[in-house]
Amino acid sequence: MNQAVTHRQLILLVMLLSITTTLIQPHAQAIYYAEQHAYLSYIPVFLVMISVLWMLSRVQRRFPNQDLFESLVVRHPFMGRVTALLYIMFFLFIFARDIRLIGDYVSITLLETTPISIIILTLMVMAVFIVRGGLGSLIGMSELYITLFLVNSIIVPFMLIQQIDLDNLMPYFDIDMGGVGKGSWYLMSFFGEMVALPFVVKGSDFRFKSVFWGVTIAALLMMLILVETITSIGVPIASRLVYPSYELARQLQVSDFLDRFDLALAAATLPTMITKIAFDLYFICWGMKRMIPKVSGKVLTGPIALLGFVCAFWFFRNAIQLFRFTREWTWVAILFEVLLPILIFLFLHPRKQDRQPSAAKDSGNSGGQKHKPDSKESTSKDPKKSDEDTDHQTGELQPS
Repeated sequence: MNQAVTHRQLILLVMLLSITTTLIQPHAQAIYYAEQHAYLSYIPVFLVMISVLWMLSRVQRRFPNQDLFESLVVRHPFMGRVTALLYIMFFLFIFARDIRLIGDYVSITLLETTPISIIILTLMVMAVFIVRGGLGSLIGMSELYITLFLVNSIIVPFMLIQQIDLDNLMPYFDIDMGGVGKGSWYLMSFFGEMVALPFVVKGSDFRFKSVFWGVTIAALLMMLILVETITSIGVPIASRLVYPSYELARQLQVSDFLDRFDLALAAATLPTMITKIAFDLYFICWGMKRMIPKVSGKVLTGPIALLGFVCAFWFFRNAIQLFRFTREWTWVAILFEVLLPILIFLFLHPRKQDRQPSAAKDSGNSGGQKHKPDSKESTSKDPKKSDEDTDHQTGELQPS
């Protein structure tokens, strides 16, 4: 059964999926191409994702008691399962990539002498226990650690006042539109992972207003972090760093005796990264559960986590290979984050005949009369026909 998600929780989940891994890697590539105007690269990405999520929210309005996995499988048994399987494979790769990316990040920032395999294995064990608690555990951790991340993001600009040099943003209005477009290309695959939310959140809880606020806050926050990185580090250095966000944190100096405040920030953001890994694992297990109802999602968490552990080292030999793969990975990501949602909208969006019976029903109820169908007539109808009638009356397709 789907976990109920409130307005605030949906905003935090959107931020969890859009901020966590985007903060670690693609900012350096966006700065390399867009230079001092790299923060503008988020504008095209923001517009694309708002459009995609609006279409998915329209689809979810037709199936208020189902998530997108269930509505796809029920409405189109064959093609729906094929689409669901493709998304599961897509997020399996993201799961392996996030494991390796966050493992390398932790190895460099916090645990330099610990073998990366031990770090990744530890992260996976924590993610497995989070997933076994269901979507409620992910929501609870998002409410705690995304809020902490927001507080840190508000405090950091005041601590960087002495290091900020606004001349690094000059020339202000000489914008290289081609470079901004290339920066958006590198950001798209990471920032667009929020497309996974309608697959695990039922239609009545997936509200476009909440999604809009979540995407807006996430985009503005990432633009602020990019501006801080450019003004404090500079374009020539920031564009050649593997983890520019970590170097930005190293610029912080609270006092003369506390000059490694970056360790505190890294430790504070680590639970957020673990929650992101847990969401990837939850998405895969939830999709498998929807495709094969007899399979237990909790039983799948361990084997899928071990599969992701193997794929993390099989797909990527080192952090440099992972860093360079972002350009090609965007071609694959656009298929799942833009093109397939458009096709889903075209095949599952609400039609006029879905809304007309409900309007007639409302007008009939307004007169104070309630129609009760005869039980004999309802049982004598063909089951398939009754399912179609239910689909047209309620906007929800019941499984046969």
